[in-house]
Amino acid sequence: MQDITLQDKNQLFDTDHLKTGLKERAVKSAGITLAAQGIKLILQLGSIAILARLLLPSDFGLIAMVTVFTGLALQFMEGGLSMATIQREHITHAQVSNLFWVNGALGAGLCLLGVLISPLVAIIYDEPRLTLVMAAMSLTFLIGGLSVQHDALLRRQMRFKAVSVIDIVSMATGIIAGVTAAYNGLEYWALVISPVGTIATKTIMCWLIVRWVPSLMSRGSGVRPLLGFGANLTGANFIGYIATNVTPFAVGYIGGAQSLGLFNRANVLTSIPSSQMLPPVMNVLQPTLARVAHDPKRLRSTLTSIMGKLVLATMFVTLTMAILADWIVKLFLGSGWEGAVPIFQMLAVFSLVEPIAGFLAVSLIAIGNAKALLRWKTITLSILIVSVGIGSYWGAFGVVTAYALSGVFIRLPGFLYYASRFLPVTFGEFIKALLPTGVCALLTAAALHFLKQHTLIQNPIAGLAVFIAAAAVIYLLLCLLTKPTRNELIGIIDLIKLLTTRKLASK
Repeated sequence: MQDITLQDKNQLFDTDHLKTGLKERAVKSAGITLAAQGIKLILQLGSIAILARLLLPSDFGLIAMVTVFTGLALQFMEGGLSMATIQREHITHAQVSNLFWVNGALGAGLCLLGVLISPLVAIIYDEPRLTLVMAAMSLTFLIGGLSVQHDALLRRQMRFKAVSVIDIVSMATGIIAGVTAAYNGLEYWALVISPVGTIATKTIMCWLIVRWVPSLMSRGSGVRPLLGFGANLTGANFIGYIATNVTPFAVGYIGGAQSLGLFNRANVLTSIPSSQMLPPVMNVLQPTLARVAHDPKRLRSTLTSIMGKLVLATMFVTLTMAILADWIVKLFLGSGWEGAVPIFQMLAVFSLVEPIAGFLAVSLIAIGNAKALLRWKTITLSILIVSVGIGSYWGAFGVVTAYALSGVFIRLPGFLYYASRFLPVTFGEFIKALLPTGVCALLTAAALHFLKQHTLIQNPIAGLAVFIAAAAVIYLLLCLLTKPTRNELIGIIDLIKLLTTRKLASK
């Protein structure tokens, strides 16, 4: 990784050089982030397995009580200012310095707030130990606020190899610290030490690698538009956080712990593909789209191309999950979880929405229109509340059904139409990119359903292996029959070739 010293610090802010070979750079970055995500998943699973054997369920429950509050506070720590730095076409040292101090103040403020409310949290749960736990966990805000802009500068320059190294090393350090603490009998404190160790390591590494030191706060730097952008983005993220919790709250309120438990496990299972694949891809798309945001023709071409490939990859996965839901639930959750199958199917159908909605949100952010995203988040929250309210008349499953179907048939089309008002892509062009792949995916799902109705296979492992392979073949053949989907397949193959060629060339 090229060092950047304070003497040539302006290289941190200029992005004109990224516009040349942007496609190759984006593909390489996507490959790096996906590989890093795989490593982090292994670390996470290893941590879960080890800590589960060293700690008691009550230890995890104690920390879960605190994360209800820290999760909410995390929506405000960055203040949308990381994305403000990444998205901006031209930015200066003075502007980023001012943003650094704002992030530092936000982190310190949240840390202080966490310490102040820690006795209240302990009273709410009637658990005295939470006072110190909440106060200690609040340190993550103080420390994390000091690395927001350094991390943003790396992402602005699309230096995802450095970002990945920082993420992996900091995560591994935190896990080692947590496991060591648990092994030495520190009980629930191990689950506090781990995240604090992770964020502290990340902050130190960001400063060492970026080698950028902010100036003192200054007037007249033109930072106000960046703060406005960050405020709108923070508002959008906060409303999104509320929307994410509306459905589980309604399910738990109406159906009780049993229904919420079924929903929780089904939701975790259906979100595995998107939670592992989408964040790395979206992280690369943010600076990539931002670099072409001021060229409408190039942005339009990039948006339609990415949309087609994203849908081609995700529709197959989501509809296949819906058809094979009973085997997936039986394999991963075991017997006694049959009630989760219909919930899983509905959530799998809703999974069609998430990649497209995430892509549209990133696109609006890339063109600097966080205010438009905030308005849409407000609209979609209103639609969701009404939908869930109507669904509640049919119980907990009615809530899940209303949540999923309103997402597919109301919120997604609405977002496509709304986003087309701000992006250089018409609503018709979005539909044109979605329709051929959607038809192929639906036909594949229908064929898979027919075959499953007539199969003699009972073992879930064998069934999943055979039917996923069959679905892949059917889907591939159907996609080869039409020119739009055939072109998207060729495009994906070309990207894979480009990625592997660059990897081989770098060895």
